[in-house]
Amino acid sequence: MREHLATLGVVLRKVMDRELPSLGPDWWREGVLLKLSYQQRATADENEWSSLVDLDVAALLRVVDGNWELLRRRNIVKWEARNWLKEAGSARNRWAHEVPGREPGADRIYRDLDTLALLAEAFLPGSAEAKQLADARAEALAALAAAPAADAAESGPTTPAVPVSDFAPGVVVRVKARPELTGVVTQVVESGSQLRLTVFHGQLTQTYYESQVEPVESRSGEHVSAEDLKVRLTAAHVLHPSVSRLYSLNSGRIEYEPYQYRPVMKLINADRPRLLIADDVGVGKTIEAGLIIKELQARQKLESILVICPKPLVVEDKWRRELKRFDEDFAHLDSGTLRHCIDETRAEGRWPARYRKAILPYSLLDEKLLLGDDTGRRSRTGLVSLMPPVKFDLVIIDEAHHVRNSATWSHRVVKHFLDSAEAAVLISATPIQTGSEDLRTLLRLLRPDTFVDNQAFDLMREPNAHLASVESAIRLAGEGWQRAALKELAGALETSWGSRVFRADPRAQEVRDLLDQDAVSDRDRVKALRIAQSMNTFSGLINRTRRRDIGSFTTRKPETFEVDFTPEQGAVHADLLDLAGRISTSKGHGQSLDFVLSTLQRQAASSLNGLAPFVEDLLQHKLTAEELSEADAEVETLEASALEAFVAEISEIADRAGALTEDPKLDRLLSYVDQKRQLPNNKLLLFSTFRHTLRYLLSNLEATGVRVGLVHGGVPDDERRELRARFAKDKGEPDALDVLLSSEVGTEGLDYQFCDALVNYDLPWNPMRIEQRIGRIDRRGQKSETIAIKNLVVSGTVDAVIFDRCLSRIGVFRRALGGSEEILGELTREIRQIGEDLTLSDAERAQRLQQITDNKIGRIQEQEELEERESALFGLPLKKLDEEGIEQAASPWLAPDQLARLVKRYLLDQGYERADSLFDRPISLLRPSKEVRATLADDLRAVAPESTSPWSRWLAGGAEQSRRLTFDPSQADGDDVELLSPVHDLVRASAASQAAFAADSTVALRVESKAVAPGLYPVAIHAWTYLGARDDFEVVVTSAEDALSADLATLLVAAQDSATSSELTAPSDLEDLHYLSWTDARSAHIDRARSHVESQLASLKTTHQARVELVEDQIAGASHENIRRMRESELRSVEDDFSTRSERLEATIARSDVTTTLLCAGIVEVVYGQ
Repeated sequence: MREHLATLGVVLRKVMDRELPSLGPDWWREGVLLKLSYQQRATADENEWSSLVDLDVAALLRVVDGNWELLRRRNIVKWEARNWLKEAGSARNRWAHEVPGREPGADRIYRDLDTLALLAEAFLPGSAEAKQLADARAEALAALAAAPAADAAESGPTTPAVPVSDFAPGVVVRVKARPELTGVVTQVVESGSQLRLTVFHGQLTQTYYESQVEPVESRSGEHVSAEDLKVRLTAAHVLHPSVSRLYSLNSGRIEYEPYQYRPVMKLINADRPRLLIADDVGVGKTIEAGLIIKELQARQKLESILVICPKPLVVEDKWRRELKRFDEDFAHLDSGTLRHCIDETRAEGRWPARYRKAILPYSLLDEKLLLGDDTGRRSRTGLVSLMPPVKFDLVIIDEAHHVRNSATWSHRVVKHFLDSAEAAVLISATPIQTGSEDLRTLLRLLRPDTFVDNQAFDLMREPNAHLASVESAIRLAGEGWQRAALKELAGALETSWGSRVFRADPRAQEVRDLLDQDAVSDRDRVKALRIAQSMNTFSGLINRTRRRDIGSFTTRKPETFEVDFTPEQGAVHADLLDLAGRISTSKGHGQSLDFVLSTLQRQAASSLNGLAPFVEDLLQHKLTAEELSEADAEVETLEASALEAFVAEISEIADRAGALTEDPKLDRLLSYVDQKRQLPNNKLLLFSTFRHTLRYLLSNLEATGVRVGLVHGGVPDDERRELRARFAKDKGEPDALDVLLSSEVGTEGLDYQFCDALVNYDLPWNPMRIEQRIGRIDRRGQKSETIAIKNLVVSGTVDAVIFDRCLSRIGVFRRALGGSEEILGELTREIRQIGEDLTLSDAERAQRLQQITDNKIGRIQEQEELEERESALFGLPLKKLDEEGIEQAASPWLAPDQLARLVKRYLLDQGYERADSLFDRPISLLRPSKEVRATLADDLRAVAPESTSPWSRWLAGGAEQSRRLTFDPSQADGDDVELLSPVHDLVRASAASQAAFAADSTVALRVESKAVAPGLYPVAIHAWTYLGARDDFEVVVTSAEDALSADLATLLVAAQDSATSSELTAPSDLEDLHYLSWTDARSAHIDRARSHVESQLASLKTTHQARVELVEDQIAGASHENIRRMRESELRSVEDDFSTRSERLEATIARSDVTTTLLCAGIVEVVYGQ
C-alpha cells in the first residue's frame, strides 16, 4: 500500500507544481508552508526545504486541502473529490500505524485503493499514475471476490490438537499454596515421576512440580442475560474510570451547581493534577474541593489529604463540616497533634493513620516546624529532616493569598508539602491579576517545574494577549473578524512561546482551519472560540468562575448615608489635612510616609474619635503587621521616624479629636441599627478598616443596649467562634447578637448568608476589598431576595471624594464585578496615587478621580458587552452550557438505577436475602446477618484496606445492627445514612466482586429504537483501553448497521432478553468491522498522543532553557567557590531532571496504544420504540 500512496503523491505533486507558482513569488510560503501543520512546517524550516519533492504524502495531502478553494475556482477538481481527499488522509494514517503481523482484510485494501484511484483520476484523468492505481484497484477487487471461497476451503473439517498433558505450554495454572498467584506455563520438562513446569507470573518466572499447581478452569460459551450484562458493564465503568466521565456526581450531601464541576474537569484533564481555583467570593470553593476529592478517589489512590487554611476556619470547624458532607472524616491538627505526627513519622517512616486526612492552620507554619528546634532540653525534628519526606496524595491550600510572600515561613512550609504532593489545589477568593507578582508566586508554588522564574512566567504569558484578541474577534464577529482573528492567532504563534510550543500543538492548526473558511457556521465559531480559550497558557492551571457568569444570588440595594462634620470636627479635620500637607512638603515622598499620612486621613474620615488611640499606637510603634494588612498596607512595618519633628502637633490634634462629644456619623448609624432591630431579620454586619474605629463603635453600641460583638485578626479563636454562633442565633434567644463589627480579615472565609444587611462604616480604596465584604452575605444560600448595603460617608473627606467620583460610579455596590480584576487593580493603584498625593487641591483630586474612573467604566462596560455577546453567540446562558457539559460527562452506566442493580446483585451473591426489594424506597434499610456483615467487611478490606469511611467503620463493628442507604443526596440528611455513588466503598466492593466475561460469551437482546429499522442485528461488544499519558476506558459496540453501533451503548441500559437465538452466522464479518474501527481509532489515538507529547516536550525544553540560563548566570556571578560549586550541582540536577522528564514523555509515545477485549457477541432484536 505504501507504494500506491507514493504514486498518489506523484499525482498531487504534479498538480500543485503546476498551480501554486501562479500565486506569486511568495508561493512557497503562502501556498505550502502556511498550509502545513506546525510539526510539518517545523521540519520544512529546519531542513530548508523549498520544493514539493521534499514533502511526503501526508504533507502533500495537507497542502492540497489548504488550497482547495483555489483548485475549485480553477475547476481543477469537482466538489465530491474533497471527501476522497479526507478518506485518503485516513488511509495514509491507517497504513502508517499498521500493526505488525496483522494484515488488513481484502475489503479494507480494496476500499483504500478505490479512494486513491478515484482521487488520482479526479486530479490527473488518464495519466499513467491514475491508470496504475486503477489497475491495483482491479486486482484488489479480484482478490476480494476470491476471498469467500478461500475462507470456505479453510473452514473445512480439521482434527483438533490433542494436548500432551494437562500442563501443556499456554495453560493457565494456579499455585495451590497461594491460590491468588496465577501464571502461564511456558515450558514442560519430564523429571522423574513428575513433570517440571516453568510458569511465567508477569514480572518473574518460577519453576514448579506438577503436584504444586492446578489448572485454572476457564469459562467459555457462557450466555449472558440482559441483567448480567448491565451489572458487568456498570462494574467495568466503576473500576475503569474514563477521563471524559464524571464520577463525583451525587457524591456529596449538597445541592451542587453545574459550574462547580469546572475545576473538576480541568484537574482530571491536566497533564499534572495541580490547579489554582481563583473563583469569586461566594461561588462555593469548598464544595469544589470536595468534588475534586471524590473525583480523584475514583481515579487514583487517595489515602492522605492535607488541608491548610486560616485558623478561624479551623476554629469555626468550617472545612471539617463541609468535607463531612462528602463522607470524609478529617482531623484538626494543633501544635500537640502535629508534633505527635512528626515524631511518629520519624520513628515509623509513615504519617499516623489517624491524621492522614488532616486540617492544619497557617498559624502553625513556622520556622521550627520546617527546620526543627534544638534550643530546648529536647530537640524537635523538623519536616525537612524526615526521611522519606512527608508525602500527601492531595494537598489543598485555602485562602492561598496568605502564602503569596515567598520570604515567609508559611510559604516555605507550604512549598515543602507541595513539592512532594501527588496532587495540589490552591484556593483563593482574593482577586488575582494576571500580571501580578502574587500570581507568579502562587503558580511557582503550584508548578515550580514550569514557572522557574519571572522570565519563564513572562515567556509563557506572552501569547495570551493575542489569544484574548482572537477570542474578542470571534465573539464580536464584526466585519473582517476572521481575518482579524487569524492575524492575532499568527501573532500568538510568532511569540517566543508560540514559535516553540504552539507549532507542535494541533489546536493551533485546528483553530486556523476553522477560521480559514469562506463562511464559518455558528457551530464552527463556537468550537473555534472554545479551542482558542483552551490555548491560553494558564487555562489548564487556573479555574476562574466569576459571579456574573453564574447569575446573581440576590439583588443588591445600596444606599448612601452622607453626613457633615460638626464645626468642631471640621476644624480638627482641616488642621489634620494642613499638617499632613506640611509634613509631605518638608519630608518628600516615600512609600511608607505616604501611606502613614494617607492612613491618618482615612482614620479621620472613618472616625475622628478613633484618631487619638490610632496616633498613640502609631507613634509608639504598636501597629501590628496584621492591622496594617487590614488597612491594605503594602508594607509590614511603618517607619514613623519622619514624624518626629511633628509629634507635638500630631498629638495636639489627636487630643482635640479625642475630646469631641458630638458625632453625626455615629448618630446616623445608631438610628439605622434601631430600625434594623425592629425587623424580623435583625442581623447587621458592619465593616471598618480600622480597629480603633471598631472599638469606638463597640462601646457606643453597647451603651445603647445593642447586642453587639467585635471580630478582627487579633480576637482569640474561641471568642471569634462564640461570637459567630451568637450572631447566627434567632433574635428571640437571650444571648443572640444584633450587630457584628468586623475588620477586613475578621470574617475571612466565613459565611454570613443568614444576614441580609451590611454597613460600610468606612470604605477601602480598593474596589475588590469592597466586593469581598459584600460577598460575605451575597453568596450561595442567601435566603433574602434583596440585601441592603449602607455606606456611611462624611462630606469633605478624601473618602467622600473617592466614593462620589469613583467607587459609586463603577457599580461595585450594585453587582459583582469579578472578572474585571485587571481593570480594578489598575484603578486601585491610581486611587492610591491620587489619594496619597497631598500636593493636590480638592478640585484637582476630584478631576483626576473623575478622569480615571471614566476610563475604567468604559473598559468594564466593554468587557461586559463582550460577555453578553458570548452568551448570545452560544444562544444559551452559561449556566445552561455548564448543565449540558455535565449531561455529556454523566455516564448512563453510573446512574443511580444502574448502581442500585450492581449493589443489589452483590448483596444477593453474599447471601442477603432481602436484596431484591432493598431499593424500592428512597431510603433503604440494610440489616445483614453477622455472617453477611463479616463477608462485606472482608471484601472491602480487599478493595480498600486502609479505608476509614463511615461505611468501613460500621462494617468493622458499629453498634447499630442496620444501616440506611440512599442514592439521593437530598435524602442523605444524617450521618447514619450512606450516600451511595460510584466512589462509595460499597459500590466499589460490589464492582470488584463481579466476574469477568467468559470467553465466547453470547447475548440475545431486545431494544427499542426509532432511529434503527426493526430487525435482527449481529453485534459484538468490546472493551477498549486507551494507553498513553492518561489511560482511558470505553465500551465499543460493533454492528454492520452504523446507527445501531452509535446508539446501542445507550440503548443497552434499557435492553431486555430476547427469545431469538444468540448464535452468529458470520462472526468473522463482525471481527473485520471491529478491526477496521479499531485501526482508525488506534491511528487517531497515537497521532493525538504524539502531538500532545511534542507540545509538552517543546514546553519543557523552553522552560528548561530558561532554568539553565538562570543557573549559568548565577555560576558566572558567584563570588565564592562554595557558592559556585553549589550552583554547579544545581545545574547538574536541572539537567538530570530534564532528562528524566523528557524520557518519561517520550516513553508515553512508545506505550500509546489501544488494547481491545471482546466481552460478548450475539444478536440484538430492534423493535420500534414507543
